[in-house]
Amino acid sequence: MASIHTTSTWPFHTVLRDIDMVIFHDFTEREGVGRSVFNVRNSSQYQEDTLTAGGIGVMPTKTEGSPLDYASGNEGFRQTFTHTDSGYGIRITREMLRDDLYASMEKWGAELGRSARATEETTLANHFNNGFDSSYTGPDGLELFSTAHVREDGSTYANELSSAADLSQTSLEQALIDFSDFRDGGGKRVVIEPKHLLVPKELRFEAYRYTNSSQQPEDDSNAANPLNGLLDVTVWNYLTDTDAWFLLAEKSDHYMLLYDRENFWTDYEYDFDTKDYKISGMYAQSSGWGDPRGVFGSPGV
Repeated sequence: MASIHTTSTWPFHTVLRDIDMVIFHDFTEREGVGRSVFNVRNSSQYQEDTLTAGGIGVMPTKTEGSPLDYASGNEGFRQTFTHTDSGYGIRITREMLRDDLYASMEKWGAELGRSARATEETTLANHFNNGFDSSYTGPDGLELFSTAHVREDGSTYANELSSAADLSQTSLEQALIDFSDFRDGGGKRVVIEPKHLLVPKELRFEAYRYTNSSQQPEDDSNAANPLNGLLDVTVWNYLTDTDAWFLLAEKSDHYMLLYDRENFWTDYEYDFDTKDYKISGMYAQSSGWGDPRGVFGSPGV
């Protein structure tokens, strides 16, 4: 019976009069970050697939009278996004709903919505939380952040520092340099500029110092800070590694993807035999990345 809201499990709600305040939904819900980071797309089928394709490299010199060389592109890496359903149900006895002196039971439908939003945030943040773990792989068979990602032409590239480093002036400058070396599947340089510095709450103040100070934040030289104004700081409380940090391009230049198969919805009914009130809430989605270019990370040390 522990999963059913009964008068015996909520005795104060039914017998204690003159409680000054029932603290439930009085805390302001934190605004979600995940949907501002991920590209959100709708889906109307069981799963979605992405596929990368390689281009061709720079052109060779053609000498007079010689035939052209012919280039061939390369099919790249497929990623399958299989949607999963998430849901919860709440059951309240007729007596509990009738005798609740503080109308708390009426708020449980909204609580399902709060749970759904927290679940989505947790799921999306975990792509970054597990981004350095080889057990969580993407289309090229590697974790999200790696020094050995494979391009369509078979060469490799990195989207993390060659040596892990905590967030600092030096490591951030090196990450910006490395970020500028992204290339397409034929080896041509592409213009993907870093725009966002994504950090956990523990790095909030350091991140703002490095990106919003007009002078060097690490010494008293009074020299100009070259990072000032280059990046927008995004703090995500669902990031669990206290010293990991990430760079992201604008959403149009990266492929962190969230597929909405079914938006959150609720249903309710009264059980005929028990007269209990039952509420349910569900949604379906999938998320991940179709390509690791456009994001960059360091796990810290």
